Amino acid sequence: MFRETCQIDTALASLDKAIDTHYTWLVNIMVEIASAKTSAAEIIPASSHESCPVGRWLQSKPRAEHGEGVCIQAIYHAHSRLHESGHQLLLAVSEGRVSEHEFTDFKSCLQLFSSATNDYRKYLLNMRNGIDALTGLPGRRALDETFSQRLQAAQGRAVYMLMLDIDRFKNINDSWGHLVGDAVLRALARQLREWAQGCDTAYRYGGEEFILLLCAAGDEEACKIALRLCNAIADRTIYHDDLALRITATLGVTRVRTGETLTRAQERADAAMYRGKQTGRNRCMFMDAQGEIRHFVG
Repeated sequence: MFRETCQIDTALASLDKAIDTHYTWLVNIMVEIASAKTSAAEIIPASSHESCPVGRWLQSKPRAEHGEGVCIQAIYHAHSRLHESGHQLLLAVSEGRVSEHEFTDFKSCLQLFSSATNDYRKYLLNMRNGIDALTGLPGRRALDETFSQRLQAAQGRAVYMLMLDIDRFKNINDSWGHLVGDAVLRALARQLREWAQGCDTAYRYGGEEFILLLCAAGDEEACKIALRLCNAIADRTIYHDDLALRITATLGVTRVRTGETLTRAQERADAAMYRGKQTGRNRCMFMDAQGEIRHFVG
């Protein structure tokens, strides 16, 4: 699931803090062993990776088979290997039987851990760069780059694309100016973010167009969700300074077919939405597997 930029910044800061604290912890262990204050087995038990700062940080993170979870899994495995290697190294030092092998293995595990944490940092930064600056939603780039992952995350459930366009948005800019237009876009983005749940994700596709990817049991349920969203947008008042504005939107809905490209799904959703614009706006239009478009009224 995509997050707001402040959440990503917090994740980056917590990652950096955990790693800094972790390295300080390892240095302190080396000092303890060098000064012979205690034994390596007491300082670094085999399960120490679960209790160190990074271990505690990892316990609060999901380890899934896609997206961010893959990065977390890699850090978890590299971290546990690093601690096991450190345990063996310091145990060998304390018993006076250390060899080059222990140091080489520890160095290799340390590099693996560093590589895994750097990959996660790159993942978070890439996610941050894919967020639309105005609305805080993931943008077109993020949709392009993660479309296949979003389908995988659905775990076999049907995925539908909703393309949404604000009706007569140009009139808002012409009547009250672009600052008011920007406020409307941000308000709608907040509403779409609230609306998106579970595997659902909302994107700002460009201008006044937004795309939602959502999971549904079938065509009927997907259309009902889209219609409720259409009505919810029309029912909400947007306040900006001394203005109270009401907007409507037209939605085009289509099921994403197995193995198809993002472009093909977009073409159908866009065609359905365009038909809605032609036939009255403020409505939900659905394109089925045969390419037929119908106005869904519940």
